[in-house]
Amino acid sequence: MIDEQVYEEIRREAFRKKTTMAAVIRKRLGDPRPKPRFSGPSPIEKVIGIADVGGLTDNIDRDLYGF
Repeated sequence: MIDEQVYEEIRREAFRKKTTMAAVIRKRLGDPRPKPRFSGPSPIEKVIGIADVGGLTDNIDRDLYGF
């Protein structure tokens, strides 16, 4: 358990910095993990349009709900 006073201090700092309490704690602990750097398209960009082959959603309401 974390001391209530420390908890409140971290909570207020996170609110003030508009970040999460976990990020504040990691920063205080000196998180050694490097931030990920992408040298190309992001994973999201790789899948954009994957289902855009046309016709996949035609009549979806009829097929799923019967109308």
